[in-house]
Amino acid sequence: MRTYETVFVMKPDLSAEVQNGHTEFYKENITKNGGEIIAAESWGKLTLAYKIDGFSEGVYTLIQFKATTSYVLELEKRYKFNEDVLRFVVVMIDEKKFKLKPRKDPIKRERKQNRKQDDQPDMPETGYTDEEDEDALEMSDIFPMDEK
Repeated sequence: MRTYETVFVMKPDLSAEVQNGHTEFYKENITKNGGEIIAAESWGKLTLAYKIDGFSEGVYTLIQFKATTSYVLELEKRYKFNEDVLRFVVVMIDEKKFKLKPRKDPIKRERKQNRKQDDQPDMPETGYTDEEDEDALEMSDIFPMDEK
């Protein structure tokens, strides 16, 4: 058996129960077909790089598992038949080169960014710092404008 990682994106308008139901369905399907679940993470609702079927957001889920190579084709078929799955990818992981690590919580990152923005002083409306304004004044002294 080889180690695989799959990420699938579901429609953002699904209820949490339906999202969890799809995730549990795929996890059970993997184990029923002789696979082993290593880890499963829900990344939550994230913005897509481009619109897919009119959606600009999607609910991402990651499942890391061990299975036979023949089962991967079956899993891809199941993703294709599910109308709630917008996109999916299944990748084989080389355990010698890559260590399976949990993803950092995106919500925590957003909170840290918001705190950093709140801690920064307000910038002037012009968008220039005081030092840049001083340089601009010095430049006008060096290159006087001809008044006509």
